[in-house]
Amino acid sequence: MRAVLAIAVLLSTLSSCEDSLSSFGPGLHLQLRLPEGQLQRGVLRIDSGGPAVSQVLRPQAEVVRGDSSVILRGRLAPGGVALHVQAMGDSDHWVLPAKGFDFVVDDELQFSAKLEFSHAISVDQLVVKLQASDKEGRLGPVRETSFVMAEVVPPSRLLVSLAWDAPVDLDLYLRDSQGIIVGSKNINSYEPPGGQLPPPDAWMQGGFLDYDSNQHCELDLRNRENILWLAADPPPGHYEVYAHLFSPCGQAAVNMIGTAHLGDSLLGIGGATQYEFDSRNHPASGEVPGLLLLEFDVP
Repeated sequence: MRAVLAIAVLLSTLSSCEDSLSSFGPGLHLQLRLPEGQLQRGVLRIDSGGPAVSQVLRPQAEVVRGDSSVILRGRLAPGGVALHVQAMGDSDHWVLPAKGFDFVVDDELQFSAKLEFSHAISVDQLVVKLQASDKEGRLGPVRETSFVMAEVVPPSRLLVSLAWDAPVDLDLYLRDSQGIIVGSKNINSYEPPGGQLPPPDAWMQGGFLDYDSNQHCELDLRNRENILWLAADPPPGHYEVYAHLFSPCGQAAVNMIGTAHLGDSLLGIGGATQYEFDSRNHPASGEVPGLLLLEFDVP
């Protein structure tokens, strides 16, 4: 009930925000878009004694230009009912209602913001400013988080990605529609015909793992792995995406997100949190290791 009342108050607050841009457009002039947010004219304003953004959880520190699958989560300090978001350098910003009370910190509302990064971002690192407001519209202090713009992944027929937010050895595994498991133990799904010597570029006919990030806790801090089909179409059928916490590398927990794209189309997205003790359970030989993050079908 408290969450429902808070959201009702927020909607009333948003409707009275000055210079509302509901008819301004979809924000295509900005480096950062929030498709579920309300576009507001101008940058974030100064702290007027409102609540703070008390927690920020992000799935990864590195993103690709044009990525529309990043989910930013967190909490607002007591009294906060809305999150204001602006990329540094943007002329306008977004306002997003909080979603409900946190089960652990029961006097703080949670937020979940889907971020879309423009293909036209020219900086190597995009700073995102976050600010909470209360039901009277009072703004709190600005909190910043930043995203490094990763090198562009080569254009692919099918792209399956795993990204995470802590320096741990997390591994991406994919079971394709033929039952072949692709991951650090088998980096390519291509299986040459029996008794035949395949041509040198035959590996490109399969899906392959591009990188084993933070392997054995030798930290590269890339925190992202991809399995992709470049030259050939992936076989049609059902696919499963797994994340295996091989080692926590001294960390208590990690947040992760998995995505699957067929060309420009998003086939699926799934996220989770795993803890240090999750790394103690290793699969039996031949089983797909880790946590099932998402499933999707290739037509």
